Parts: sequence; C-alpha cells; structure tokens
Amino acid sequence: MTRGLLALTLFVAACSDASSSPRPPIARGASSTVPTADLLRTMSTLAGEAAAPARIDEWARKIDAGEATISAYIDELLTSERFANDVIPTLVFGAYGNIRNYYALPSAFTLSRAADGSGPYYLRAPCTRAEAVDVRPWWDLSSTVTVCPDAYRPERWSVKADEQAYKTAAVLACDSQIGSPELETQPLCGCGPNLIRCLRDTAHYEDLNRSLMNEVKRTTAYVVQHDLPMQQLFTSNATFRDRNAELYYRRQKIGAREVANPEKLLETLGSWPQEGQWAPREELVPGQHAGLLTAPQILHWSPDRRQRQREYYEVLWCSLRNNFGATTHQVLEINKTGNNLLVADSWQKLAHTELCSACHARLDYGFQFFLGYPDSRTSTHFQPSLQSTAKGPLYGRDIDDPRGDAPLNPLAFATLATAQPDFQRCMTDHFVDYVLGDRATADDVRAIETAVAETKTFKAAMKVALERWALTWRTQTHVAAPVEAASPMPAAPPAETVKVSPALRAQLDQHCADCHDEVPYTDQADAPYAPFTFAPPELPRRLVVRMAEQVSFGMMPQGQSFASPREREELVDLLLQALWPADPAARAEAARYYLGGARGLPAHQIDNAVHAIDLAAGRRPDVTWGALERAIWTDQSTITPGFVTLTALEALRACAGAGDKLDACLDKTLSVETLSRVPVPAGR
Repeated sequence: MTRGLLALTLFVAACSDASSSPRPPIARGASSTVPTADLLRTMSTLAGEAAAPARIDEWARKIDAGEATISAYIDELLTSERFANDVIPTLVFGAYGNIRNYYALPSAFTLSRAADGSGPYYLRAPCTRAEAVDVRPWWDLSSTVTVCPDAYRPERWSVKADEQAYKTAAVLACDSQIGSPELETQPLCGCGPNLIRCLRDTAHYEDLNRSLMNEVKRTTAYVVQHDLPMQQLFTSNATFRDRNAELYYRRQKIGAREVANPEKLLETLGSWPQEGQWAPREELVPGQHAGLLTAPQILHWSPDRRQRQREYYEVLWCSLRNNFGATTHQVLEINKTGNNLLVADSWQKLAHTELCSACHARLDYGFQFFLGYPDSRTSTHFQPSLQSTAKGPLYGRDIDDPRGDAPLNPLAFATLATAQPDFQRCMTDHFVDYVLGDRATADDVRAIETAVAETKTFKAAMKVALERWALTWRTQTHVAAPVEAASPMPAAPPAETVKVSPALRAQLDQHCADCHDEVPYTDQADAPYAPFTFAPPELPRRLVVRMAEQVSFGMMPQGQSFASPREREELVDLLLQALWPADPAARAEAARYYLGGARGLPAHQIDNAVHAIDLAAGRRPDVTWGALERAIWTDQSTITPGFVTLTALEALRACAGAGDKLDACLDKTLSVETLSRVPVPAGR
C-alpha cells in the first residue's frame, strides 16, 4: 500500500470512529492559525476551481505582504466556469440536477435492432422485413428506417383506463410510463408519428438524458455568469438548452396537440446550435413555464403532483415535508383507496385535516398551480384543457399561514413563491451551510442574508460567504483542550428523570420555550408527534438525551437561534451536566460524542474533489464516475468511507500513468485538504 493510500485509510478509520478522533469543539484558549496558502487552496476548491499551487502561493505572498486582498482573490475565483456550471446548480438543485430522470424519459421507449445492426427497429419483439413499415425518423428526417408495426402506431396518442386497468379518470398519454412497453400487457401505443416518442438506441437515450440535466446546469450557469437575480432561475421563460432538450419541448407540443404530421415542427431543429443557446420556450397558454421548475429534468423527477410539489418547496424554500402524526388510518378515512390525486378530489379535505395541514395545505394547494402538467406517470406533456383559469391561494407553514392569491399557473406560483421571505432564507442557507457550516455565527448569517436581499445574485452571496469564512479561519482558535479519559456511559433506568438547573432553565426558555411549552411528554410509541413541553422542573431522561442529540447535531432549535457555535456547545454542556451530574467520566465520554460530532469532516462536493484530484495529477479533468454523493445536499456531505473510496479510485485512475512516481502522485492527490471543506495545512 502506498503512503498516500495508507494515510487516507487511517484517516477514514479516524473519521468514522468518534471515540478515537472526534471533531473537536471550538477551543477554549489554545491558538492555531491557518496559513494563508492553505486558506486559499480550500477556498479555491469550494468555488469549484482547484488552482495551481504556484498560483495559490503567489496570491498568498501578495496577501500576506498587503499587496492584494482576499476579496480580490475571491473575485477571480467566482469567474470560473465550474463555479457557475457545477457548484451553484448542485447547491440549489442537489440530486434533481445531477441524477438521471426516469419519468421524463422512460427507458422502455428505447428501440432495438438485431445484434449486427440490421433488420427493423422494434420495442417488444423483432419482426421480419416483410412485416415492417418504412418511417422517416425524427432524428434524421432525410433518411428512412424500417420499424415493426406495433412499435409505430402513429394514430395512437393515449391509453384508455380499462386498457391498463388503472383506476383513474386522468388522460393516460402514450408518451408516459403508463403508455410505455414497460407496463403493457399488450401492444398499445408504439412510437407515434416519425417515431417521436422513441429513442434510436441506448446511446441516444443516455445522450438525451445528459441534455436534460445540462439544461439545469447551463441555465443556472447563464444566470450566475450574467449576474441575473436568483429568482430568474424560477420565473424566466427562457432556458439554456442544446438541440436535444429543444427537441424534447417540441415533442411535448406534438403530444399536446396530437400533431399527426410533425415534420414541419422538426425540420428546423437542425439550425438549433448543437452546443445550445439561451432562448424562450413556446407556451400553449400564458404562464405555462416557470424557469427550471418546468424544465423536464425537474418537472418529471417524481411520479405524482404532490411529490413534485414537495420537491419545488425543497428547492425554493428549503422546506421538507413533515408528516409526523399522519397515519394510514387517517388517510383512508379521507379516501378509501388512499389514491388522493388520481381518484378523487379529497386533497382539499386532507389539506384542512388536523396534523395533515402542516404540509398538505402547502403541497396540495400548491399543485393547483400546475394542473396543466399531469402526474408524470400519465403524461410528459402539458395539457392546456387541465390548466385552471381561476385564482388560488398559496400557503406557508400550514392552513393558517396564507401567503397571497395568484392565477393558478406555474409562472404565478414561482413569482409568488420567490417573493416570500422563505426563498430569501433558503438561498441564504445554501451559502451559510456550504461555506461556513456549523461555525456560522448570527453575524455571518445576517451578512450573507443582506447580500441575498440587496443584490439577489449568486456571486455576491458567495463572495460574502467566502469572506466571512476566511475571517473565521484567520481569527478563531481551533485546537481543542484535552479530553479526560472516560469510562463507558452507565445505563440509566428508563423511568429516571433529571433535574433542570437554573442555568439550563434559562437556556431552554431562551431557545426552546416558544414551541416546547404545552404538550406533556409521553414515551408511547404510537403517541402523535408533538413538541413536548420543557417546563417541568424535572424532565424524563429519555427526553433529555434526545434533546442533547438534536441540539448538538444542529437539528434543534429550528432557525438560526445561536449567535455562535460556542452558544450551542454551552447548551449541550448543560444538558450533559443534567444527565450525569455526579459522573465526570461519563460526562466526558458523552462530550466526545455530542461535542466531538461523531461524524467526518465536511466534504467538498464530490465533483469538486474529483476535479482537484485530476488537476493535481496533471490529468485533464474528466469526471466519469457515477456517484450517490451527487444525490446528497452539499451541507449534508461529510468525508465517509464511501467518499474516500471513490476519490481514492479516482486518484488511482488519474495517477495510472505515473510509473515509478505512482507513490508521489497518490501522496499529492489524496491529501485531506483536497477532500475537506475545513482548511487543513498541506502535508498534515
């Protein structure tokens, strides 16, 4: 094993074992400064551009000599193509922009031929040349191909519900999963006129999928590079798309209007720039398009309208669905089939039902703005007849938090949703979490929030975040005081309670009492979720353990309640004192877990890390790995064994031609500073 791989293996073991190497809390007195070059190196990777060592050293020399500023260095970083095309799309869209979308392009619509490439195209089973028909395919209207009749069917546009035994009154379009061969018990739809619903082969399928993902990335890049307001991502009619993505929009129009002879709509496709362009999208009704919310990659990510709406709020407001307390019994009481969207209009009752309204008011009234876009399993094109012409409400937290009324169309939804403080807070949180993480202070948050509110641009917000990050690491101390040896924590009787000290009471009143002030605690497994009260002078041990976990790992209190990471640590420390008042060894062991973090260091976005590895190895960046890490929101990304395995494999690939210098190449590419968002001095 090379020195680089050995060092990294030991590092992974340390990261994954909190008892041997916890993440230290902020030090109380010890001092350790981070060299400017190491700050700039990590900052460079955060912005997506792994700068050359000589360039970093030159900038560091100038900054230390007072000849340049960190602010000027950041300005240079934010002009990089990868910052616009990779970092920001991943921050804002996460998995939705990085992972192949099944429902937008069901794979069963991929045509096949004989192994030698001869014979007619088919979907289900081959046929003879005598049985096949001649068709001019959409991908090359100047040519003619042969196709089996059941894979053609130009007259079919939809499937009847009884043909699929699907209990719904919704239109089942042939371009959807339900219309694809995957779910057919008999041939129903086929590829349609000019084979418009099908892909030539697997390579064609993969190519079109990449184009749909690239529409998200390159549209975001256009907004970033041109310093357009963040809202433009969600309210602009135009997107940046290549020829494949433009074809998809034209295909949607052909399906919506059931165009029997679509060649006129397709013949000008060849003049669309292959590399793509910023261009408006045609609308069948006003307000049909709402930025990337109606781009196929985002629009059809999930199969049904409610899930799609949840994803919209996750992207726009950083809010996740909270269905604690909702039971199967309650749902079936509302609708005996449980299929609230495709069978009945019971969504409205659900949105007003106690315990359900916290998410369903937001979700179900929200998807009324997108009625023209059906469930993605049933159709992948807009259906004008379904779009409402009325006005409707938008809700925030629950049914008692109305945010205004607007015409029920996608653009009106996006315009109203991005005008809410939730949108500003969400965009702020992206930069706070990605750059500063749990070291962010209230002042940091306010500074970044001000940049978002006043400039409304991604570059300005990132610049402030990086400036605050540099200030943090140049002024704070980072060496933890020694932790005394500890014995394992003793088990506590299930019914034991702990006393709330005056100091702990003051902290709970300040940070928690707004929510935790009414419902008595119960440990019954089937009890409905509620914010249990912290008011009694003694609290159940199980509840206090849960409180320590929630506070230490940043899940509670909700919002930016602490002015600094130290304040969070003080509350956790008081909770641990309450749990183990007479056992300092157990308390120290608990502190290693709760204050040590029991998790790896924050990781760079996976593509940033791979990019840095390739450049360090002197290889042209060529990221080809499929990685689950692309499906993780950046603020949740830590250095795990899986993350290190993937980056180590990339290092081996990048260093494959190094010959007798393989060890040196791996040592260079597998440094911790390449992987972590926390600045680590080179060589450590």
